[in-house]
Amino acid sequence: DETGMINRVAGVFARRGYNIESLAVGLNIDKAIFTISVICSDGDVEKLIKQVNKLAKVRKVENVTNKECVERGLMLIKVKCEPEQRSQVLEINRIFRASVVDVAEHSLTMSVTGDPGKNRAFQSALIKFGIIQVARTGKLALKREPVYSEARSRRVKLMEAMRKAKDAVSGLNIKEKSAKYESILASRIVRAVAGMDHDDDGDLNVGDVYSTLENDDVGVWDVPVLSSSFSGLGSGSDKIDIDKMDQNAKYTPHTLSIVVDNRPGVLDSITGVFARRGYNIQSLGVGPEKTFDVSRISTVVPGTYEDIAMLLKQILKVPYVISAEDITMTPFTERELMLLKVVCSRSQRAEIIDMCNIFRAKVADVSEDTVTIEVSGRQRKISAVQALLEPYGILEVARSGRVALPRDSGIDSALLLAIRSENDLEQWE
Repeated sequence: DETGMINRVAGVFARRGYNIESLAVGLNIDKAIFTISVICSDGDVEKLIKQVNKLAKVRKVENVTNKECVERGLMLIKVKCEPEQRSQVLEINRIFRASVVDVAEHSLTMSVTGDPGKNRAFQSALIKFGIIQVARTGKLALKREPVYSEARSRRVKLMEAMRKAKDAVSGLNIKEKSAKYESILASRIVRAVAGMDHDDDGDLNVGDVYSTLENDDVGVWDVPVLSSSFSGLGSGSDKIDIDKMDQNAKYTPHTLSIVVDNRPGVLDSITGVFARRGYNIQSLGVGPEKTFDVSRISTVVPGTYEDIAMLLKQILKVPYVISAEDITMTPFTERELMLLKVVCSRSQRAEIIDMCNIFRAKVADVSEDTVTIEVSGRQRKISAVQALLEPYGILEVARSGRVALPRDSGIDSALLLAIRSENDLEQWE
């Protein structure tokens, strides 16, 4: 993850005239996984993969179109809804297992997760009421694990060995005591036992976004386990909190909502505006709006209020941009989607399912020693789930990034947290 990465990836598609149907990018510590949907031939896909692989800082590119995958997308949809129509809308909501996230006098905002077909069917069922706004993530996909795999079993054992080695090293009285040093030493122990070659610095260099276990290539993905420096929600520099809004901070995360005509190269033009000015996009979700000829881009960008205002003026000058607004200071509802694959033996399934029920997460796929979990919600909830599942061993993570729509009800959660009594609430009203 670095400034301009999204622009360079989108530029590969734009220069060859391909239109990205959907794109999901979620920041995860210092790495990000891109899930891109594009319409082209098999031969063209191979060429695109080769070109993207040539970009600096790109770890791996894979076409999973013809493979068995868990596919999920998240959609926020706001519909016109008079009081007498609410029972009908809520019944449709129940059928598609969606949830209401905002209620206003003349509208309802709902959140639904599922494969693209389910989300499109849900939108079609609501058309007769009148759709006001739609914000959706790109499609996320993780390959389904086979019931049994020798390669996976071997690497799961390596992961267990890595965890035990780190625990053993952390208990030693080492003068050069640091998480990085412990990780390198533990990696060397595991590689020596497994007969694997060392990296330049001796570290396995694993992070928190992972490739599939079916790949037999030897490299940085050999032991798919979070580094010892990762501490979940953590504190200090390790803390992941793009929700934090500190009025005294110079740079705060801003949620931008941009509506564009669905034309080839428009995403590259917009991300180019960010890249040329040195902004690092923390998350990006691109998907069709009410119709396929219009797309909504939801993104989170850190900056000052003055800089973001100037940035929006530049974005509005880009061809095919219909509207661009910063909704950070207006009441809005937001959601993020995450798929993660976790090591899970039969004896651990019950406790992991119990944990999923607490966070209203869903089990999307199960194999002999893994489970794939789908969870949606605010960023804090997503990070909390990931932190709690980290001790089991996370194999793959795919995050969609944030999508957001303004609340017609005008309810501001941050403001309500600051209200201490009913008298304060009456004064506010």
